Amino acid sequence: MNYFLILIAAILFTVQTLCFKEFNKRYMKNIASYFLFNFLYFSVVAIILIVAAGGVHPLHAPTVYLGVTFGTIFIFAILSYMKAMESGPLSYATLFFSFGILVPTLVGLVFWNEKMGLIQVGGLLLLLVTLYIMNAPSAGENKKVNTKWLIFSIVAFLTNGSLMTIMKEHQVLLPGKEAKEFLFLSFGTAAVLSILIFSWYQLHNKREAVVSHLKGSFFWMMVLGTGMTTAFGNLLGMILANRIPAVLQFPTINGTVILLTTIASMIIYKEKATKKGIFGLSLGIFAIILLSLK
Repeated sequence: MNYFLILIAAILFTVQTLCFKEFNKRYMKNIASYFLFNFLYFSVVAIILIVAAGGVHPLHAPTVYLGVTFGTIFIFAILSYMKAMESGPLSYATLFFSFGILVPTLVGLVFWNEKMGLIQVGGLLLLLVTLYIMNAPSAGENKKVNTKWLIFSIVAFLTNGSLMTIMKEHQVLLPGKEAKEFLFLSFGTAAVLSILIFSWYQLHNKREAVVSHLKGSFFWMMVLGTGMTTAFGNLLGMILANRIPAVLQFPTINGTVILLTTIASMIIYKEKATKKGIFGLSLGIFAIILLSLK
């Protein structure tokens, strides 16, 4: 049953990724448009989760402070990742961000007394190699690394890993409880911060504040699609956080999302299947199988 939930969560996050790709392709013209889109789909997430939770009611303290912390760090993760992509090699920035799975894995081993056998260690290492292969710079891409890029990439790595760790920590403290409420507070906080950032650009940076292109039925489909997949994907993630170790959950889900997204891109966007891509896919599938073995 847990592996079925992992697969469903991975499919939801894959659709989420494709929605992001469509938004970037069609609507991502400036930072203001990005944060307005964030505000809209975060709001959809928050509405879905508060309805699912049956409204507002008294919460345990960890739900409140971890939820608000998650939402705040989420925004820092987005900003640092964007700045890393702007200031240095795009592929390596993506690689650093993906390596965030190491943070909850190590925290699980050290603080949550989770166990990891030699087979799982091998699977994790193979997954990291897969991430490198899938994100290695292509010929002609700027590979110059500078201090600014390195700082933003490290922050993106740590914040992305912290998000997964906070999600797991909530379920360690309150197993099986207040998952919907935690996510409501998380994405509600992120929505508030997103609209504040958008408003700042509206006031202080007119060049980055044009959002008149954000309209039409397809745009609202992107908002709803991203919001729904984010809500239900993260809710499944919270359920799994109470059932399986972090050393299995996060590498397996993230690795599967990368593989499914690559396959979907080949089918939907007709992206060419290179020898490097096929090798990376094969290696990734093998890595996930090893991670799943007990």
